[in-house]
Amino acid sequence: MWLIWLILAIGFAIIEMANTSFFMIWFSAGAIGALIASLLTSNFIIQFSVFLIISTILLILTHKITKNFITSKPSYKTNIDALKNAQGVVIEEINNSKGTGQVKVQGEIWSALSANDEIIAVNTKIIVFEVKGVKLIVSPDVTLN
Repeated sequence: MWLIWLILAIGFAIIEMANTSFFMIWFSAGAIGALIASLLTSNFIIQFSVFLIISTILLILTHKITKNFITSKPSYKTNIDALKNAQGVVIEEINNSKGTGQVKVQGEIWSALSANDEIIAVNTKIIVFEVKGVKLIVSPDVTLN
């Protein structure tokens, strides 16, 4: 019977590695406990009870910790987040009705739309309000012009 518990422990561990949910690992630990119990007794009910007790206790004790770990959001800014409130310059006139406009922000060229549907001339300093898809929503930066 110990071989079945070993196969189950390895199987649960492989499933855990595939989805990293911190859920199946506790069944793997329970199967290891049942494997140890199978070396001490041939009674399947005792082995299965050890499996259930260990798995349940570990699930209950670690549920809150693992839930917080899994649902935590990254605390770092992505490159897109860094563009918000960045300053740049218009290199192609921004005209929302024509669908034209490009800006240079942080050394990169981006397609741009005016936040207020106004036409923004070439060489106008702008500030980025948000990113929508691959376009920056910008407005003239009155502090730089």
